[in-house]
Amino acid sequence: VGDAGWVETGDNGNIEVSSPTLKSELTDSKRRAGTDPGSHTANFFQCIRTRAATNANSRIMRHSHLTCHAAAIAWKLNRKLTFDPVKEVFVNDAEANRLLSRPTREPWKI
Repeated sequence: VGDAGWVETGDNGNIEVSSPTLKSELTDSKRRAGTDPGSHTANFFQCIRTRAATNANSRIMRHSHLTCHAAAIAWKLNRKLTFDPVKEVFVNDAEANRLLSRPTREPWKI
């Protein structure tokens, strides 16, 4: 979601956009086969056993998950938020930043 509209995709392989302008900017808008979430799990456990790298790039997956969590927090608070991906915090929003983690229970510490 941005000033020019939104783009959405998912496991079904469809690409949806909010405006004809955004659609014209897609270089490849063909439908792609979706992914099987079970394959990710199987690959993860295989990598634990073999110590090999996962099929999904860990840096990209981290940023994908951060995006999803930031969107969920904005949805929960029912307002737009600005997220700083470098610092991994919401800009000038203490309430949203409190939702980035949960308090740990004794005796657990991170």
